[in-house]
Amino acid sequence: MSWYVAKSLDVLLAQLNAKAPNRSKVSDGSIGDASHSARESDHNPTSTGQVCARDFTNDPAGGLAGQWLADALVASRDPRIKYVIWNRRIIDSRAGQHPWQWMPYSGVNAHTHHVHVSVFAGALGDRTDPWNLGGGTKLSGRQLLNGDTHMKLPAEMNTRSEVIALPPDADVKLIFAAKTVIFGGHIYCWSAVPGQGTGGDPVQWRTEVKEGEVIAIPRGTSKAEITYSCASEIDLYVQAIA
Repeated sequence: MSWYVAKSLDVLLAQLNAKAPNRSKVSDGSIGDASHSARESDHNPTSTGQVCARDFTNDPAGGLAGQWLADALVASRDPRIKYVIWNRRIIDSRAGQHPWQWMPYSGVNAHTHHVHVSVFAGALGDRTDPWNLGGGTKLSGRQLLNGDTHMKLPAEMNTRSEVIALPPDADVKLIFAAKTVIFGGHIYCWSAVPGQGTGGDPVQWRTEVKEGEVIAIPRGTSKAEITYSCASEIDLYVQAIA
């Protein structure tokens, strides 16, 4: 069965990667391994293929402390949150589960190396509005992953190029997400002002683009050509800050 991560968690991943671009991802995860598949877990796909959980590595030195993330999510009271597990405690939003109160967690994994975030299945978990994490992670005027700035690039085992229009009067970032490695990632930019286009890749040619990677596009770019190959379709999000 094909699967995908709930889109709200892709949004959260992109925001955290932008906040802490050098953070460790050693304990990051989405779809469950064999041990998860043997039991009930939000890391397992639903009947529609939606994976409703992500883990985010605790890396204070790299700019992402697990305690900060857990506290920020709880403070937000975001309706997409089903529960959060961190450092031997769990907080659940659902009625009958001591809603929004930290409780002891006695699972096999103490969750001291990563924060587990579960969202509700279905349309709520796929909402793509930005997460309110405080501390400047939600910028005024930012359009992040809404219906106008999300597109799917088709799978292509060879090399494929797609041209997308961009707002030249904004600072633009492209955020890539796919179930397999994206090879290539070469980007050519055209400027709305003659002679000011990059004529090439602003971040150099790379052999792969990692899931959730954020690529900055020079201001003044009116369109970009993305050359890539990938075994699965790519979710491309355009973040524009006026």
